[in-house]
This record gives sequence, C-alpha cells and structure tokens, in this order.
Amino acid sequence: MKSYHILFLLAVNCMLHAVTPGSVFSDNMVIQRDAPVRVWGTAAPGETVTVTFRGASASAVADRNGRWLAALPAFPASDRGAALKISGRTTVTYDNVLTGDIWLCAGQSNMQFELSRVKNGAKLAAESTNNKIRLLQIPLAWNRNPVNHTDAKWQECMPETAGNFSAVGYLFGRRIADQTGIPVGLINISWGGCRIEAMIDENAWKTVPVSPKVADGFRRELADMDMKDDNELREDKQRLASVLYNAMVYPLSPMSVKGMLWYQGEDNHTEGMEYAEKLQMLAYSWRKCFQQESMPVYIVQLPPFGYGEEPPFFLPRFRMAQQMFAQSDPYSGFIVTTDCGDPNDIHPVDKIPLVHRLADLALYKSYGIGNSEALAPACTKIEFKRDQAVVSFMNANGLRSRDGNAISHLEIAGADKIFHRANGIICNDRLLVSSPLVKAPAYLRFGWHKTANLNLVNRSGNPVAPFSSCNHSISF
Repeated sequence: MKSYHILFLLAVNCMLHAVTPGSVFSDNMVIQRDAPVRVWGTAAPGETVTVTFRGASASAVADRNGRWLAALPAFPASDRGAALKISGRTTVTYDNVLTGDIWLCAGQSNMQFELSRVKNGAKLAAESTNNKIRLLQIPLAWNRNPVNHTDAKWQECMPETAGNFSAVGYLFGRRIADQTGIPVGLINISWGGCRIEAMIDENAWKTVPVSPKVADGFRRELADMDMKDDNELREDKQRLASVLYNAMVYPLSPMSVKGMLWYQGEDNHTEGMEYAEKLQMLAYSWRKCFQQESMPVYIVQLPPFGYGEEPPFFLPRFRMAQQMFAQSDPYSGFIVTTDCGDPNDIHPVDKIPLVHRLADLALYKSYGIGNSEALAPACTKIEFKRDQAVVSFMNANGLRSRDGNAISHLEIAGADKIFHRANGIICNDRLLVSSPLVKAPAYLRFGWHKTANLNLVNRSGNPVAPFSSCNHSISF
C-alpha cells in the first residue's frame, strides 16, 4: 500500500511540474514567418526546456516562478505542416504547424459578425476549406488584471469552423492567401458592444502623450472599478476599461504577428477627436503586447448609419478622428466605407466590398502588391479663391464621379456659416467647388452627414474621405 502512495505522489509531482506551453500553442497553428519565434510557458523552477521546430532548436531555463521563454530563429513561409516539440521533464508536441502571416482581427460586433450571417454566407462557408488558412477564436472573457491563459485552440479552415468565424477576418485572410500564396493565421479578438477603452492596457495613459481629458477619463474609470465588487460593475463588462485587453489580448503575448485589423467605434462614435487619442493608446498597447513597435494597424472607418435622432455630424467627426490617427501614425492606414453601409442596419450584411478594400490596403502597404490606388484619397488643403474653393488631395489617383452624376454631398458657406448645396468640378485631380448662392466662400464640407453615400472616387472606385474646414486651409 505504501508503494502505491509513493507512486501516486510521484505522479502528482510530475503533473505539477509538467512542461506547460502558453495556451496559444496548439495543433494546426500558424507561426509568424520571417520574425523571431517566441515560445513560452511554465515548468518547474530551474528546469531546462528545449523547443524544436523544422530542424532548429532553442533552450531556456524556467525562472523561480516557473516561467520560461525560448526564441527560435525566423523561418520562411511554408504550407507544409511540421511538428513543434517542447521538451523538459515532460514533452508536448503540436502537429500540422505552418509558418505564414498572423493577422489580429479586433473590434466589436461588425468584426465579430459571423461568416454564416453575411450575404451569401452559406455559400461562402461551404467553399471555405483551405489548408493555408488557420483560425483562432478567442473566447469572450473579461478580467480586472492581465491573465496568461485563454481557452482557445487553432482550427483548420473548413465550413464548420469558418462559418462561425468573423466574416471580415475570414474574407480578408482568404484574399491575402490567394494573392500572396502565403499561409494566413487569423485571430479573432472581438466582442459586440465593446468600447475601445476595454482593449487598452491599463497603464497606456501614463506613457502615451494624450490630452489631460482623455488620460483623466481613463484613469478615473479604472479607479472607479477598483472601488467596486464585480457584482457592482455594469453588466456589459466589454465596455469597462482594460478588461478585454487583460483577458483576450494579453494571454497572446509575446507571440509575433504580421498586423492588426481594427473595426470598432460604434460605441465611441460621439467622441470626435478624443477617439484619435484613444487609438494612439490602443496601438501602443498592442504593439507592446506583441513586442513589435512597427506593427501595422489598419482601420475601418465606420459605414453610414442613422443612429436615431442624434446630430448628423457626430459620425463624420468620428471618421475624421480615425483618419487623423491613421495619417499621423507611420505604420497605420484606413479605408473609407461610405458606400459599404446600410443607414437602417448597423450590421450591413454585404461585407465583401469592405473586405476587398481592407485587404487591398494591406496588400499594398504590407506586401508591396498593387499600387497607391488602394489608399483613400484624402483632402490636404482647401484654398478659397474669389467665388470658389479649391481642394487638393493626397492619393487622388484619377478623381471621378462613380456614377457619372454631379459630385454629391458638397456644401459651401460664406462668413455667415449658412451652408448651401454646391457644385464640384474635377480639374487635374483637384476639386473646384462653388455655389451661385455663396459669392465669397469661407467654409466647405464634403460628406458631412451620418448617412452620406459619396460618389467622388478614384479611378479604382476608392471613395474620397469626408472632410470639413472651418479655416482657410487644412493640412494633415
């Protein structure tokens, strides 16, 4: 009987000190190509752990808390599955591991929106089997403090897995894989109704140079949470500061990734330029988490929607904040979606036009495929000359009317700030705007309405970003 007791204790001791890789590692996963391969986990303090993959190996010693991190050299892309072996006193092996590009698909309900629910979703899901695409769905979870574990497993892309995955994420990954031939790993980190604050590191406000108003608001929300028990907090926890970052983002650190897609804002859309500062904190948080200072952040401007009886300019101001961040951050970009929405449905079901635009942006900026027509034309300067306004653009690339009709949603005003519908003439990729009702224009706006579907596009059909001026010139 004593010998059985000893064997039982030995078995328990072995389990307690078993090598346990980070929860993001599993069969069918994708490892980021051409980047350091960081593998981490826990083991007995002082235990040596060796990681082997595609003929390369690296070792690490668990620290006094049992944590270890080993770094393998970078590997080129490969759609040939290989084994990732992690050995110490025990051994764990993950099979069918590819090397390719990992894209983080983050945001709220429009990113969470499943493939099966979009237009032609059943057909798209049925055709989704693709060995070059792997999916990782991060479960909905919140926490007051950063945690190291998430209950998620990588899955091969097939109808039964893709149908329940983010439509925007899957369709983006399919286009990237088709255009590049590189395997793609997609990680869905989205929760309907979440606020951007929920996805931000709780300490970001201390480092990122944002305004006192934004920093104080974030700090006060954290302090308020600290004073309350869980049952005293709001029920929709996805709107609380940092809680999704702690539970859904931090557990993935410090894996290497290719970039980030951000489709969020409906819950913050009344904030105007404050949102640009929050995007700075978001980018800082995620780049720190994934140890990549130059990680691309590609932003989806919100499509048209009615938003009840609220003023029509809230949404355009919010889009301007998204644009301002993207244009001020050297590794970011944005797409315009004024033709991709439904004024009566905050969840438009035709995601393909939006996704193609987002993928083309990533292909151009991250892969060097395509040309600058993938970039949204954006106003850089407005000059008022006698009876007209002259608008200059970056990335104009052959401005035209999408439908052959007069340029829509142009408004001009004099010193009285009374706006009138205006006429626009395209001349050498500039826009000349005037109205017979305004003899001395001083103000101009374009697409400055929450439901505006704009017809001024570049030669590829990429819409011009909405803009407004209260000065004689604007510059980004």
